[in-house]
Amino acid sequence: MTRSHSPVLFLAEPVAIQRCPQVRIHFFDFAFLTLALIAICGGCLFVMDLAAARSAGQESPMMQMLSQFGDMIPSLMHGAANYALLFLASVLNSALIVALVYGLRALDRTFSRDTRRQYPMFMNLPRPKSKNVRGRRAAIRARESSPFLLSPVYR
Repeated sequence: MTRSHSPVLFLAEPVAIQRCPQVRIHFFDFAFLTLALIAICGGCLFVMDLAAARSAGQESPMMQMLSQFGDMIPSLMHGAANYALLFLASVLNSALIVALVYGLRALDRTFSRDTRRQYPMFMNLPRPKSKNVRGRRAAIRARESSPFLLSPVYR
């Protein structure tokens, strides 16, 4: 696009828009600013409530609520401690069961190595009827090395 030398046509041409950098507020910044605003506003409201209760000569409703919450904390902690101990006991129980299973497997491996018998093939398998020698040998190897007795798996 060429610019004309005429001042009138130059003004009619669109000006290239310069992009200014965009300011983006990320989630953590937004959460921090929101929590700071809530804490400041809540603190101001709490102080105003305390001042109004003092000038009226009564106890503040906020202080009553905080004292009731302070009385409930020991019972809440007792319930939370019970559930935490039940959770830890279940984790410990699971760990002990896993250790017992691994111990039994290791014990079985040590005794089964000493007294392991090699059982001969109890079935006389018919020879494959294919003319392919390699396929026949692979089928025989697969039958001999298969750990499944009822339904052998052939590769």
